[in-house]
Amino acid sequence: MNHPLNAIRGRRALVIALLTVASVGRAQAQAPIALGPTCITTECHAEVDEHAFLHGPVNLGQCAPCHVPLENKHEFEAVSSAQCTMCHEVEVNQPVVHEPFADDCTKCHSPHGEQNRFFVKGGTGAGGCYQCHEDQSEHMAFVHGPVAMGECLACHTAHQSEHPKLLTDPKEKLCGACHVEMEARISAGVSIHEPAQGDCTGCHDPHGSNEAALTRAPGKDLCRSCHEEFIEQMDHFAFTHTPMTEGRACSNCHDPHASDQDHLLASKTMDLCLSCHDKSIKTDHGVLANIAEEVENASFVHGPLREGNCVACHEAHGSQHEKLLDRAFPETFYAEFSEAQYAICFECHDKALITEEASSLTGFRNGTENLHFLHVNRKKGRSCRACHSPHATNQAKHVREDVAFGRWKMDVTFETTPTGGSCIAGCHTNYRYDRELAADNSRPKK
Repeated sequence: MNHPLNAIRGRRALVIALLTVASVGRAQAQAPIALGPTCITTECHAEVDEHAFLHGPVNLGQCAPCHVPLENKHEFEAVSSAQCTMCHEVEVNQPVVHEPFADDCTKCHSPHGEQNRFFVKGGTGAGGCYQCHEDQSEHMAFVHGPVAMGECLACHTAHQSEHPKLLTDPKEKLCGACHVEMEARISAGVSIHEPAQGDCTGCHDPHGSNEAALTRAPGKDLCRSCHEEFIEQMDHFAFTHTPMTEGRACSNCHDPHASDQDHLLASKTMDLCLSCHDKSIKTDHGVLANIAEEVENASFVHGPLREGNCVACHEAHGSQHEKLLDRAFPETFYAEFSEAQYAICFECHDKALITEEASSLTGFRNGTENLHFLHVNRKKGRSCRACHSPHATNQAKHVREDVAFGRWKMDVTFETTPTGGSCIAGCHTNYRYDRELAADNSRPKK
């Protein structure tokens, strides 16, 4: 049987042991948590230093500069940008701030380390941006070079900027920083497209597009976004200039940025026109002649063409009149005369050439008889096209060498003398005219 004293001694020892344990526990609770190399062990935070580039404190095995324990427990205050700026210099405030930069640096940067020297999550290229931003170019046929190379920082800053969308430069100067040749062209232009002087992104998507040259819409639909009223009018022309509806549309003739010609024309008017009209062209309304060949081989060229001014007679975009003429002109070989029918001719030529039966205004007269009046001013009048080429010819007075009459190609032979001349064509035998002594063209009686 145990002695009662032994029981008392046992209880006393138990109390002493419990008090000792409690005292040790209190001492341990009050001791500061040791932060440092012991945190980075196989059992704890081994992954912290498994990076090619380590944050300075991590590299030195110091956790305390960034992690502040709560109530001396293994619980810590949330890391904020304020802690980053204890070591990293505070940037001067700018108007446009990247949200993560204002809120929490760790949204973009790993606080311990990464595979890149700036500790950017996902990498320093587009991969870092795509942690939050959608890859806009993923389904685009054409991608802007910096985007294709993942170089978002070629155009944007990562933290803050003086310019909208965190651009590195004002938008009117940003594109020119790389597109230096285009910038030089715009600076030297005689006519400059207004958007090219300001915001290129009005016409071009800065990331990518399904259209060539990164344009925001195809063909004239792009121009329509600003020139809606004009293009709506063009859509209602009876005759539309084909370049306006095919291929590059407006850009077939106009430079969309800047030009050394008026109206943003890609080259001089006549050179531009003859770059297409250097061959016969089949249309729904017939075959257009090779005008370049006509002009090159001609001895006599119509005044507007001598001046290189095709648009003196033709509308460049579209017209209500055949051949894109800017005013009325008979569409047929025969036409009843009216001043309105010949409006385009009377822009330059005096209408008295046609309206006066006897006139000294024209050299084409027999005595005082106005032969223009004779041919044109009648019920079944011959239109100017019956005798004259509107572009060029090898016969004086722009008289044609031949003229189409239905399927018949009718030869025309015209000669001049000091006081008149003669003409022979399928319309009549050889007729002569003389301004001083009227020629007699009556046939001899048999």
